[in-house]
Order: sequence, then C-alpha cells, then structure tokens
Amino acid sequence: MTKVLLEKMIIEETKGLPFQTLNEILDFIQFIKAKKIKNRVADSLENDITIELSELNTVSLMHLEEEFSNYKELYPHE
Repeated sequence: MTKVLLEKMIIEETKGLPFQTLNEILDFIQFIKAKKIKNRVADSLENDITIELSELNTVSLMHLEEEFSNYKELYPHE
C-alpha cells in the first residue's frame, strides 16, 4: 500500500463521522506529530551531550597532562 493510497483511505473513512469524532482524530494526529518531534529533539540533545562530554574529556585530559607534565621533577618522592 502506498502513502497516497493510505491517505485517501483515511480521508474516506473519516467522511460522515460526527464533529466530535473528527476532533478526536485531529487531536490524535497532533499528539503523534508532537511525540515524533519530541523524540527527535531528545535524540539530538543526547547526541549533543555525548559530543560535549567527549570534548570535555579531551580538554580535561590535556589540562591534566599540562598540569602534571614535570610532576616527578617538581615533586620528587623520597
């Protein structure tokens, strides 16, 4: 079944339904669309956080390496 055929079937099935039922169908469609958008945003944020943490780890590691570069010479252990 193609998308176009499915859309036509949905339109045909909704013909003659009472106003309140059509309103419920519209609410459901809007709910599904909002849920998809919310999931996309959540996935995007998760990816952004992963990237930022990776960059933070890299920067932190560089900072630690600089901080302790001459540690043995500066703080010899007796």
